[in-house]
Amino acid sequence: MAAGSDGRRAKTAHVNMMTDTIITNISAEGLRVVLRSLLASHPDVTSTFEAETKTYIQDVALPKISKQASKPDISALKDTQKTIRCMLGCGLSHESITLMSKLAVQGADLLQSSEPVDGVEDFLASVDGDIVQLVTAVEKTLSSAGRTQLLDEEKSILNGLHKSLIDCKTATGGNQLEYPYTRALTATCILLGIPAPETVNLASVDADLHSAPPVAKETFELNGRKLPRIFSGLWQMSSPSWGSAPTSKIIAQFSRYVRAGMVAFDMADHYGDAEIVFGRFNYLYPLKGVTFAGTKYCVFSPMKVTREAVQANVSERCRRLQTEKVDLLQFHWQFYDDSQYLDALRFLAEDERVSTLGLCNFDTKHLEAVLDNGIKVYSNQVQFSLIDSRPVVRMAKVCEQHDVKLLTYGTLCGGFLAEKWLGKDEPDLYAESITPSQRKYYAMIRSWGGWTLFQELLRVLKTIASKHHVSVSTVAIRWVLDFPYVGAVIVGARMGISEHTDENTASLGWSLDENDRASIEEVLKRSSRLEMFEDMGDCGGEYR
Repeated sequence: MAAGSDGRRAKTAHVNMMTDTIITNISAEGLRVVLRSLLASHPDVTSTFEAETKTYIQDVALPKISKQASKPDISALKDTQKTIRCMLGCGLSHESITLMSKLAVQGADLLQSSEPVDGVEDFLASVDGDIVQLVTAVEKTLSSAGRTQLLDEEKSILNGLHKSLIDCKTATGGNQLEYPYTRALTATCILLGIPAPETVNLASVDADLHSAPPVAKETFELNGRKLPRIFSGLWQMSSPSWGSAPTSKIIAQFSRYVRAGMVAFDMADHYGDAEIVFGRFNYLYPLKGVTFAGTKYCVFSPMKVTREAVQANVSERCRRLQTEKVDLLQFHWQFYDDSQYLDALRFLAEDERVSTLGLCNFDTKHLEAVLDNGIKVYSNQVQFSLIDSRPVVRMAKVCEQHDVKLLTYGTLCGGFLAEKWLGKDEPDLYAESITPSQRKYYAMIRSWGGWTLFQELLRVLKTIASKHHVSVSTVAIRWVLDFPYVGAVIVGARMGISEHTDENTASLGWSLDENDRASIEEVLKRSSRLEMFEDMGDCGGEYR
């Protein structure tokens, strides 16, 4: 493009050419790094990025998929899967349903192929998780539109997905193969309001069902209920980014946790199908009243609070959990300048189906406002770790005065507070092995004091861990548990993929001694922990 008389225009043309040179030559990994940084530092361009992604999908990606062979190989199906994930990311959830139906059928065909296909089981487990993600996205569009019912056209498309999943179940069952889409089928049935077929026999994954689990080595009371001081967090079921597993493996892991006395689980209305899968396990588990589900009612978009709307959300929680009452309902409200959160909490407190009412990511000021208005809440779920100790600044005093227990997450900083990071270089945040949580918590480590100081902390924790014959992660958990206003630490569980039951239970039944705490404090006092409070705000401030 020739430079015109307008010097500014000529400059723009020159920059565009050079920018295109970067895009043409930078690696795909490098481009992801740049894009993530761009979107983080300039969130105002997010809508443009999503709009251009939609255009690319509709003009390029979908026509390319339409030209695939009638029986594509697993490589081609993985490309289709990537396109569907992009569609979900840019708001084309409804438009992706038909393509997802086709992908599910083609994937099941590979499973039944006469020639074994390497990696097909893992691939289908990821597709199962993607369909759950799709159903969750559709549910969110209903919520944002203020609707609880599907339109006829929407229901028709989802019925097509349901039929495809049923056809796959029939075909795999006829070939004596494990059905790969149990989570997807259950979530789809619930969205359509139809009964889900029986897909898991609990006795087949755990023969020891009728023995009462042991009481945890350390417990606390929450509204009269005795609970272990470790909860298993199910947020990693919200996205396939953390991996996916067949339902049978997830159910088996629930069973192992309960048999170890780890009977409490934390989930939310937006954690994929966490409520559904746990609800199914709990429904099948023969010993009633043993497990404990802490779920959430999260308001991320402006709404008009009415008793009917609040009760409808409680009904949704009960339906997904397959129960008549919610053990613990934790309420998150995004907009502090809108005092309707007090009305919502009053309605929840009056609902007999809510056994115990708690908060999620409330700061001290608004926790006090809730209590001052005579609304009894028993817990507040907040981030708390050696790296993020904001609760000790203001929250602690109010919790002790009003007997509000903290349920803490982020205590292991996405897995960074572990021996495997001792002596290691700073992580490559954009490697495939790095989880979304680790990207978040690495940024927090940098704000706290940087990687060099963090390594010093790990060395101190390792010394203490060796002294007590436990792991570095166990010491990090114990440090938080030793605060009297902490009820339990929530440790993330990658259900069906990996588990750390023994390591988690090793955190219970003992305490750090004065020398341990002093050694840790020697490092912490050189960090920027107080500056983090000023920069990020009180608990939950990073989300507002």
